[in-house]
Amino acid sequence: MKRFKFSKTYVAAVLYRFAFLLFVPLLQGLLFAHRGALTLVTLYGTDLLIAVLLLSVAVIRCSKSEVIKTEKTAEIRGGVIIKTAENNLLKKRGSIVLSQGLFLRVFGAHKLKIFSGSTFSTAFLKQNDAAAFLDDLITEEKEKTVPSGIFRSLLMSVSFSNALTGLLAAVPLIRRAAAVLGARQTALIIEGASLTGLLSFTGLPPTLTRISTLLFLCWIIGASTEFFSEYGLKVSFYRKKLVVSKGLILKTKAVFDKKSVRGVIFRQSLLMFMLGLYSAVIAVNIKPKRKIHVLSAATRTGCADLEDEIFGEKGDRILYLTPPKSALWGYTYLPLLCLAETSLGIISFPQKLIVKALLGVLSGIFSVWFLFRTVALYRTSLSIWTDFAEVKYFSGMNFIRTVFRLSDVTSAQITQSIFQRFNGRCNLILRVGNSKALRIKIKHLRLKDLEKHKKTGSP
Repeated sequence: MKRFKFSKTYVAAVLYRFAFLLFVPLLQGLLFAHRGALTLVTLYGTDLLIAVLLLSVAVIRCSKSEVIKTEKTAEIRGGVIIKTAENNLLKKRGSIVLSQGLFLRVFGAHKLKIFSGSTFSTAFLKQNDAAAFLDDLITEEKEKTVPSGIFRSLLMSVSFSNALTGLLAAVPLIRRAAAVLGARQTALIIEGASLTGLLSFTGLPPTLTRISTLLFLCWIIGASTEFFSEYGLKVSFYRKKLVVSKGLILKTKAVFDKKSVRGVIFRQSLLMFMLGLYSAVIAVNIKPKRKIHVLSAATRTGCADLEDEIFGEKGDRILYLTPPKSALWGYTYLPLLCLAETSLGIISFPQKLIVKALLGVLSGIFSVWFLFRTVALYRTSLSIWTDFAEVKYFSGMNFIRTVFRLSDVTSAQITQSIFQRFNGRCNLILRVGNSKALRIKIKHLRLKDLEKHKKTGSP
């Protein structure tokens, strides 16, 4: 049995909950200033006593709080008047997460969270105690570590922002093509890809220009935030566990049992698809976060290694289903209708250059959308092994591939629209896990194929 006392930073964490009380003296001054100095002194004296009381309670709670770790449990004790003892069975937990923001980093402390199902326990430990806690928890030898690297994290942050992201991210690739295209042609392409060039080409009025600039700044903030959170991402594999660490400002380190992983999700945005790269997240059956990012801009080989580390060998495939080629209309009718409307608008307003330019941009977007849906049809599939399943589908403008255990499937639902009833197709919706179940939707499969395998007792 090992005991770990709480860090003194726990005092600040307790007092932070009462930070709203700092507005009370200001409010008192505004309401009671006309009643004289004696009234204010009395009120401020009461505030001071309350502050001293809260500080005393926080200090006592810090001195009485501790983490007691045994071979099978981690118990967090605390409380002054009402004492608590939260006992967590280590083999039943979902994960253990250590986080360290700027404040905790300055004072050499970590925030420890032990997740178990839908509940979690929190403790504040000194940096050495937090390291000792993890070292005592992970007794296996490390098999390997897969870092994502700064460039891959940056590429992921850029590619998963708004639509302008892919255009700006493609500029370095265009520069590399200068030897083929020529310096003059490359300069013209890059100039046209910039925000200023785009606005001057379309001739947007000042109001829309300011809105576009605001959206661009929002993208910069979003991409920067994503990069800071994913900076230094790396995943370390052990025999039964995996450890994920990342973060630049807020550093986090999480330990998971491989058995707690309900699924591995590989995602490709349009930019990642063109570069042949993937991102990967693991779906864990716990709250508050059910998806944890583990790979950034990874190759197909890196994704296969991650899958093998968590699930092992899947064996022989016993079922493989794909949508029929006749389902192309079901995949592409929406972008085709939008493309037809914008084309009609361009014909209807031949004299208005701004309208034609905007409709032309929309037509380009809808054309890309049509091509994406067409490719999605040929990439959609359902594969089943003895104990595992793999589903390839699309979500938004991303290609998704999800691998999961059949034993973790909690429900399977078949839906049919009015039009699908005539052509014998349906949508299959799978839910994996219990807490915030992972939802997977496969569109336009043959209903007779699903019914056939259901009758034969296939998984």
